[in-house]
Amino acid sequence: MGTCARSPSPTSRPRLSPLRGWQRRNAIAALRSLFRFAKKRGLIFANPTARLKTEDIQRNLLPMTNAEVLTVQRVAVTPAQRLIVALAAVHAARASAIRRLTLDDLDLPNRRITIAGHGQRLGELTHQTLLAWLDQRRATWPKTPNRHVLINAKTALGTGPVSPEYLKRHLLHQGVYLERIRGDRVLHEALTVGADPLHLALVFNLSHTTASCYAAIAQNLLDDQTGVHRGAVGRESGRS
Repeated sequence: MGTCARSPSPTSRPRLSPLRGWQRRNAIAALRSLFRFAKKRGLIFANPTARLKTEDIQRNLLPMTNAEVLTVQRVAVTPAQRLIVALAAVHAARASAIRRLTLDDLDLPNRRITIAGHGQRLGELTHQTLLAWLDQRRATWPKTPNRHVLINAKTALGTGPVSPEYLKRHLLHQGVYLERIRGDRVLHEALTVGADPLHLALVFNLSHTTASCYAAIAQNLLDDQTGVHRGAVGRESGRS
């Protein structure tokens, strides 16, 4: 005979309370799956997890989808667009830092770049896109006094950076979100080095809070992958 399930007991709520982000979502998902199974088998009459709520994870802190990657590849075709994407995808540069990047921040012979005051090694992708854009920049505005890397017909006559609308017109209005690309780069680094917040803070000049957030999400993703792998191994062992 089935038993009537009660709402989560006072003792179960404190166990979920300390959990945040992916940990809370995973725990609630596991509980929901367990009670759905129990209800389907007639072991309970009501699902006590129905009222449990999960926190929304910031979209920028989640891996990019294949559709988003394909959109970036389709949209970023000009030298300027490719450079902007490369700065976000390789160096996790913010839009404001990309707009303010100057020629003085580049050390092409030594493959170094300084973004928002933070020196980094210049990656091969960024190096090639920089060369392509600088060639076009030099050919289009050979006598410009503007020292900013990104310029247009208007700013080439002065010394200021391009406006935020410049980046929006080139990418955002076409479905490419720089913060998504930037976040994906940081998360990829976190997955690669083993979710070390100190490493992320040093490499990308992040605050401790932001670095810890990325590291926590990466650790949960790594734990999920480990769990899936172990499950697959267990199933294979059972067949042998």
